[in-house]
Amino acid sequence: MKFRMVDRILAWEPRRRITGTKTVSFEEYTLRSALGDGPRLPESLLLESFFQLGNWLIVLTSDFSRMGLIVRTEEVRFAGPVGPGERMTMELMVRRYRDDGVLFDGVGRVGAREVAVGRGCLAALAPLADYADPADLRVLFSEIHRPEEPAPS
Repeated sequence: MKFRMVDRILAWEPRRRITGTKTVSFEEYTLRSALGDGPRLPESLLLESFFQLGNWLIVLTSDFSRMGLIVRTEEVRFAGPVGPGERMTMELMVRRYRDDGVLFDGVGRVGAREVAVGRGCLAALAPLADYADPADLRVLFSEIHRPEEPAPS
């Protein structure tokens, strides 16, 4: 089973930044409420949303020839939950993009409320075809890339 944790890619600039969204469905929050907390997407899956969005930037920048493998993250802070029906907008900025790796910082917001911040996420670059079918990802990108959608407020 594959988790698809990025619903929309709103904008991207090769080697610089990417903006996307993740909307929490009413089924996903049960993963956390089953553990005794209120309904919300677990922080581990919030973080996975950021990792997948950053990977999209690497895939797009390399014209579907490379992908990122997470090596380390310096800091991650969660400032609040993302509950069922809420849409988190994620913005990732590249601090450094080299042939041996990409260093990202990012922030996630629900409306104006900041819910997650990450600094210093390092991804090593690897051949995409070793892990996924580039043709399948091109189709998926055509389905989730929606630059005409305004960013949620």
